[in-house]
Amino acid sequence: MTRYYYYYSIIIVVIVFFVKLECKDALTISGTVNDKWKLMGDLFEQNFLRQLDIGASVAIYHQGKLVVDLSGGWFDEQQTKVYTNDTLQLVFSVSKGIVAIAVALCVQNGLIDYDEKVIKYWPEYEQMEKGNTTVADIMSHRAGLPDVNATVKEWVNWKTMIQLLEKEKPTWAPGTAHGYHTLTYGWLAGELVRRVDPKNRTLGQFIREEIATRTSTEFYFGLDNELEYRVSPLVDPTNNASNDFNDLVVHQAEIPAANGITNARSLARIYASIIGDLPDGQKRLLNEATLARAIKSNTPVNEPDMTLFNSTTVFSMGFMLFGQEDPCLLGAFCGAFGHNGESNNIEKKTVSSL
Repeated sequence: MTRYYYYYSIIIVVIVFFVKLECKDALTISGTVNDKWKLMGDLFEQNFLRQLDIGASVAIYHQGKLVVDLSGGWFDEQQTKVYTNDTLQLVFSVSKGIVAIAVALCVQNGLIDYDEKVIKYWPEYEQMEKGNTTVADIMSHRAGLPDVNATVKEWVNWKTMIQLLEKEKPTWAPGTAHGYHTLTYGWLAGELVRRVDPKNRTLGQFIREEIATRTSTEFYFGLDNELEYRVSPLVDPTNNASNDFNDLVVHQAEIPAANGITNARSLARIYASIIGDLPDGQKRLLNEATLARAIKSNTPVNEPDMTLFNSTTVFSMGFMLFGQEDPCLLGAFCGAFGHNGESNNIEKKTVSSL
């Protein structure tokens, strides 16, 4: 049965920076909560009272209006300053959803067609039996390049990564299966944007100008050095990725599947702006037809994910889809789209009402 979603009502973004520790001073939570959403404020406070978070922020848009906008806790493990709604956080794979919006904008403007072969825009991609790969294959993790052997030093060099991917042979025939492309998705999708952009911008520049500036938000691939003081550091001594992704060189690079830097308020507003006009006059970024195509599943029912231990994941054109089973067992989250991420920690869901 085909299911259509017409009214998109709730966007919830929570950024959490966590490690258990004792608080030096009384808990400080700042921001605003609509009267009907006070429960969210109570739940947010409980995270700190139970010592689940160091610092966090949450933003919720409902029917185009910002109804929850809270932050609390500490910026860092040393508790040198408070975590505010203006604190920036590296959000790992949540970045993928913003890349998906960038590609959707290119589709909307007639620069990219999801059904076209990648080589129409990127001829060098034909190497190693990849010539039949479509844009949709890349966007829905069906390209067969879930990983590439590269160092962090190579990650921060866009040209190097693109050349490595051009020479890489697919793990499976493109389009025949899907497996989460943890890092490679960002360079693959990002290079498509770079190839078709009339202004020849980097992906980070494109997103800053076409998404962040237009929505009065902040989202960075390639962080300016003068903004570094606002980035809350990752804390996980058992995870080398925390050390790598605290590196200024990594922050200043464009690793679009994993190193986006933003805050909850900005993420929530960006997602609100792709599903409708906002009360302050902000016009929606994506029209109805573009959005419908961008969130349409491209994953066969019950197809296992080849790289995530054969778990079931569902992808559209760059977005993760939630509650796709029929009947849906997730209640209010049926029809949700967005992208979650691993870190100290962020999770984002964009929820649609039927």
